[in-house]
Formats: sequence, C-alpha cells, structure tokens
Amino acid sequence: MTVVRIYRMTIASTWYDKEAEHVREYEMHYKVARRGRISSIRRHLAKRCVPHFQQNIYRLFKRWIPKRKIRVSFEREQPTVLDKSERLIQIEVRRMEGTGHRWKAFPLPSRVLTYVKKKRKRKPKSE
Repeated sequence: MTVVRIYRMTIASTWYDKEAEHVREYEMHYKVARRGRISSIRRHLAKRCVPHFQQNIYRLFKRWIPKRKIRVSFEREQPTVLDKSERLIQIEVRRMEGTGHRWKAFPLPSRVLTYVKKKRKRKPKSE
C-alpha cells in the first residue's frame, strides 16, 4: 500500500508593467494530498496547473504568459495522517508589486481546482 503524501507546488511569473511603472509578480501556491509515484504526481500537477495559471493571469491582466516565462517549483513531499487522497487542489494566490528594493504583497482570495479535469459531455447529433 502506498503512502498518502502532501504535495506543494509554486507557480510564479514576473514582468514589468509599463502603465503602472513597476514590476509585478504573480504567485499561486498549490497543495494537494495524493498517493502514488512522486514523479508522476508532480508531472500531472504541472500539466494541470500551468494552463490554469496562464488563464488566471490573462483574465486579470489581459496578458498571456508563455510557458518558458513561468517558474514551477516543488517543495519536498511530506507524509500525511490522512488515509485518502484528495480530489481538490487548494490554491493560495498572491500578487506582488515592486519598485526598486521595495515590494508590496497583496493576498487574493483562495481557490480550489479539481485534480482531474472534468470531461465534457457531447450533445448527440439531432437528425
């Protein structure tokens, strides 16, 4: 029987906002408890959460960030006392603005995301 572990992943990107005249950084911290191989769960989390990050940045700032400009990092996994895997990924969101050496952090509302993307049901063709 495999152990249930807590996985923590951070996705972030930084860019210069010409209109506001300062640097912006946007971070999303993802957390989920899953069982299975560490490498496959990390790969699945990155594949699932990077597009989610890109869409959120675009929705908020009307700016599309290419994958090469996105930093993905994982913390060391920790065993948990839970016996079951979680279906939902907890997300903490933070926006930061900086001018010079001064940075201001603005927490945004936390969110949840399903671990497995829902499949769309196709409508049957009407004759």
